[in-house]
Amino acid sequence: MIRNPFTRHRSRTPPIKARNTPATKYYRSGSISGESSPFESQKLKKQNPAARKVLFSVADIAVIVAILAILVYSLIVRPDPQISTSSTVYRPAAVYEQATIKQFQILKNRNKISLDEQEIVKDLQAQFPEIAGASVELPLFSETPIVHLNIALPSFFLTSNNTNYIVDSEGCVVARASSLPKIKNLTQVTDQSGFNIKLGQPAMSSANVAFIGALLAELKRAQVPVSSLTLPPLAQELDVRTADHGYYIKFFLGDDVLQETGQFLAARHNFATTNTQPSEYLDVRVLGKIYYK
Repeated sequence: MIRNPFTRHRSRTPPIKARNTPATKYYRSGSISGESSPFESQKLKKQNPAARKVLFSVADIAVIVAILAILVYSLIVRPDPQISTSSTVYRPAAVYEQATIKQFQILKNRNKISLDEQEIVKDLQAQFPEIAGASVELPLFSETPIVHLNIALPSFFLTSNNTNYIVDSEGCVVARASSLPKIKNLTQVTDQSGFNIKLGQPAMSSANVAFIGALLAELKRAQVPVSSLTLPPLAQELDVRTADHGYYIKFFLGDDVLQETGQFLAARHNFATTNTQPSEYLDVRVLGKIYYK
């Protein structure tokens, strides 16, 4: 069959297959029951970040409040501190504890901001002169303070105006010997200098106390029996009498104790070998020179 070239060729197109489309759903605006519009869900989703922001703000406030509460708690000071004493040779630890507790019961000492450490130490030293030093430790996250008391040990008895006192290693007059009867067997020093002795005040420097202690130790090592020690009116002089000779020895408290003691022991040996003795005193206060009478 001959086709006419002038006629259009009609191509057969395959039939369009129907697509499986989901069923159409209908939503009523503002409906209380039933499903809501997906656009409204989208709207709610857009509102969620703001809600979350509010929640985070509340959480931040709670954290800040908790931190403030911890800070306030950490600033509180309990009125029952922990006491640490280096010695109880004068008094039981309970005596120091009771006096310290009274200091922390004062209102201004109940928090770490207004607590006055210097005043606490000053008041304790006024009550107990043997306290050479003290410190208050305030732990960062604890309410219980720690008080450290450094107690100066007793060195000798000092007799002045017919009254016997206890002098500690710092040269401070701690108390009358009669008020602390448990303190015994100390070296006796007689004060003839006319110095006005006051309780709680220094009677001499700590260096002078150390001189006397070192001198006694050296004489004991050399087996020299000491019978008395006297502070005469002349400043910085210490007169020592031995039990085996009638003369006394003049020492200078402000110089080298070992050199002065060495001079005395050398002179003592020389007098023993020559079978001569001073009639009144032996003076070793000037280094390199020995005077006697």
